[in-house]
Amino acid sequence: MRQVIVFASFGVADARTRANSLDRTSFEIARAYPQFAVVQAYTSDFIREKMLKQGLRALSLAECLEELLDSGCEEVYIQPAHLTAGEEYEKKLVRVADEFASRFKKLVLGEPLFCHDYDYDDVLAALTESLERQKDEHIVLMGHGSPHRHSDAYEILQDKADKLGLPITLGVLEKTDRPTLDDVVARLKAKGAKKILLAPLLMVGGMHVTHDLAGNGRESWEKRLTEEGFEVRTDRRSLGEYPAFRTEYIKKVGRLLGRAD
Repeated sequence: MRQVIVFASFGVADARTRANSLDRTSFEIARAYPQFAVVQAYTSDFIREKMLKQGLRALSLAECLEELLDSGCEEVYIQPAHLTAGEEYEKKLVRVADEFASRFKKLVLGEPLFCHDYDYDDVLAALTESLERQKDEHIVLMGHGSPHRHSDAYEILQDKADKLGLPITLGVLEKTDRPTLDDVVARLKAKGAKKILLAPLLMVGGMHVTHDLAGNGRESWEKRLTEEGFEVRTDRRSLGEYPAFRTEYIKKVGRLLGRAD
């Protein structure tokens, strides 16, 4: 393995979700660039511990890079699955890549999903192609957000959707970030929305989908929106389960490798 693409994600413990999103994306990257070996790395310590208990192989980026050095790899291209350049990207990817850069002939770290203006346009196109919206439904997308530093990515995406006249409202899970679920409810009522298609704006779902998006507890967005009087239909698929969305990562890798789209 002289040339390797590392697809680096936060990770997810649920086997079905992982297979349909992260593993599928990694497979499609390998199919698009067959001259490269493609491996995965995970930035979440918690997720790696859960995967290891399941008897699965789960390497951090540092562990992955050490193995690649031992195998004689000379060139590494790291493509993040992360949506924004938040703390996870900076501490678990940028710092590690900087530490290993001098040990490879070439090591290049790619961009998170939301980086350039055209990224937002591409994601909106992938979303509108993938979500099966019914007549009169308003789409509500639940993102993660950050407890450490606010990212304007969700606001940029919302502004883009509004300018295109798309019936989309975005919110985030993190209580200390915004737009909150309260903001989402207020916006929906101001727009006179009645029917809602609720879906995750997450690369992988896991507990955030089964608990936060569509659970039975008080924190469930589905339950809260229903209590607020909306007719709610829920699509539990994560972004990585949409073929059109996985294509965005193939394009990202192409740019990372210095190739034309």
